[in-house]
Amino acid sequence: MIPEAILVAIVIIFFIIVYKILAGRKESSNEEKTEEENTSAVPYEEVLPSPRKIKKEIIKEEIYPISEAEKWFHAGVENQNRENYDEALRNYFRALEVFNEKEYPPIFAAIKNNIGTIYRKLASEEKSKGYLYKAVKVYKEALLIYAGLGYKTEVAMIQNNLGVVYHQLASMTDKEKFFYDAIKSFKEALKVYDIGEHPLEYTSIQNNIGNVYRDMANIVDERKNLLNAASAYNEALKIFKIVSKLSGKNNLPVECANIQQNLGEVYSRIAKIERNKEESISMAIESFYNALKIYDINTHPSEYAGIQMQIGGMHLFMAGILEENNLKDVSYYIEYMKKRKAAKSTAVRSSKRKGGVTDSKYALTEEETRKENLSQAIKAYNEALKVYTLEEQPREYAVTQNNLGMSYCVLAGITKDEGDFYNAINAYNEALKVYTLEEQPREYAVTFTNLAIAYSLLAEISNREENLINAINAYNEALKVYTLEEQPREYAVTKNNLGMLYRMLAEITDKRENLSNAISSYNEALKVYTLDEYPSEYGTINKNLGKMYFTLFEITGDDDELLNAIESYHESLNIYTLEEYPEEYAEIQTNIGNAYRELSNFSDAEENLSNSIDAFQEALKVYTLEEYPSEYATIQNNMGISYRNLAMRTDMFKNFQKAMEAYEEALKVYTLKKYPHEYAMLQNNIGNIYAIMAGLKTKMSFDQDLPMLSANM
Repeated sequence: MIPEAILVAIVIIFFIIVYKILAGRKESSNEEKTEEENTSAVPYEEVLPSPRKIKKEIIKEEIYPISEAEKWFHAGVENQNRENYDEALRNYFRALEVFNEKEYPPIFAAIKNNIGTIYRKLASEEKSKGYLYKAVKVYKEALLIYAGLGYKTEVAMIQNNLGVVYHQLASMTDKEKFFYDAIKSFKEALKVYDIGEHPLEYTSIQNNIGNVYRDMANIVDERKNLLNAASAYNEALKIFKIVSKLSGKNNLPVECANIQQNLGEVYSRIAKIERNKEESISMAIESFYNALKIYDINTHPSEYAGIQMQIGGMHLFMAGILEENNLKDVSYYIEYMKKRKAAKSTAVRSSKRKGGVTDSKYALTEEETRKENLSQAIKAYNEALKVYTLEEQPREYAVTQNNLGMSYCVLAGITKDEGDFYNAINAYNEALKVYTLEEQPREYAVTFTNLAIAYSLLAEISNREENLINAINAYNEALKVYTLEEQPREYAVTKNNLGMLYRMLAEITDKRENLSNAISSYNEALKVYTLDEYPSEYGTINKNLGKMYFTLFEITGDDDELLNAIESYHESLNIYTLEEYPEEYAEIQTNIGNAYRELSNFSDAEENLSNSIDAFQEALKVYTLEEYPSEYATIQNNMGISYRNLAMRTDMFKNFQKAMEAYEEALKVYTLKKYPHEYAMLQNNIGNIYAIMAGLKTKMSFDQDLPMLSANM
């Protein structure tokens, strides 16, 4: 298209030529008349200048300023095109000294339009809304004149320019009013620029309207304005679809690709707020691929890579990762997946107990869909890396490598493919070639967090000890940035994850040292995760601490660890109540029962055994024979042991009776046929009680128990 300033210049030159022709005709006519009137003048006489001479001087004085103004105008256009805006403004203002509103209204309006365009450019360069207010003022002056003259095309042009300025003002000030002013101006322009007569202008303005609605969605009526934006972009694409259909070719201009990209971005945002996300995501991806039909890697490498990043982000979103295209650790996603897995396992157990059938086909389809989206994300990010190199675009390279690592890591979490884990680790290490502790501390910490997650998941299938240590080292690198004072939330998340890793490492090597490290890490996390602020995390960590303290007791024999375990378990019960978390409640009560029974060997035997029995009975409110037969039998056995031990100290007959009742309940599950070993041990315990009651054995002559329910159940 012809630049706006040049187009206006042509119009002005036309007006000047017309003016000169008319002025020339008038001068010629007047001169002829003057010659006739003065044929009888006295020859060779000192007189005042003749009327003809005076008239010529007047004409000379009138024409000269117009000629100079014309030069100033041309200089203004030339400087404007060269982006010498200050000089252009000086030229235009000098031209306006002659081309005033009263005598030369069309030229005056055209110059005002050019001045407005310069103000708009200066506002963008200097981020100054003052220039935008000036632009609005001069555009309105031009609009008033063109409207009065009935110049419809020029009116439409000015309305479009006003719309652009109002949009810029809205973006700088966040004032809702300017968004509406912009839309109003653009729609006024469309009264002239219809799709039939002005297809290019129509397309451009519809795209502008889409941009306004898109940005307005950031501050008000998000869904409504995003849908309006999508509608405008689709309207803008109409002409390109018509051309493509008629020509049978896809060689569309880059403007079409730009609109397709805008449309894809809007659909991406709609997907995040709509319940039915799949349709919007599919439309977003389709729009991005349509843009890539024009933005190929050879002719538009930057745009190509940017759109591939957006496609990758959409596929990550489809796979369940909510923060696409941002540097975000995947720990929340991994935790989410674990909860989903646990929920499915619970549903399967419940279905089996009730004789139901689970929809495994649906679960398989869901998993396959997630894998496909992750594979597509990986493909898109690798395409982007054909453009984003470490040397040329280090920032984009690092962001892409981080997102690629996320994709591989989550995919590996599903497939358990060792190669995918190593691909994730390699991608994160590539990102760390850019993200240094000194230059990009935040990104450095996030990437090391992601690296730690990859190593911790890899540890589940390969080189467990080595990869757990690598994960711990990566988290410790992240803690160089995540301090308690500066980033308490991230500090707590990292410390909690370290606690988990040290606990797992304790199962392999240096059990006591690693358990102590786990406990220390969990307690650091609790400096942030308080009961009031983070109840869920508070409950989970205290539950884990209880297990760690109990395991440490098993190593050291220190009864203080039992007291710590009991205290932590009781703290966790502030969250895990019987009503809201029955399974967790029962598990914790079981572990409390075990801890109290062990504590009875050190002090206050009767009290601690009674506490043990009370805790087991609380667990049985959940672990019923019908719903949880295995857990029911284990608890009944352990409760029988506590009653038996209590009988050795008080109310022997009564407590022995209760012990035998508990053992008999356990035998309802531990039958000779299904559980011969447990059946034999229970029968032995019952026999021992009968023997003691018969006076055939001393109170301290037996110690055969079933293995206690693990504190890690």
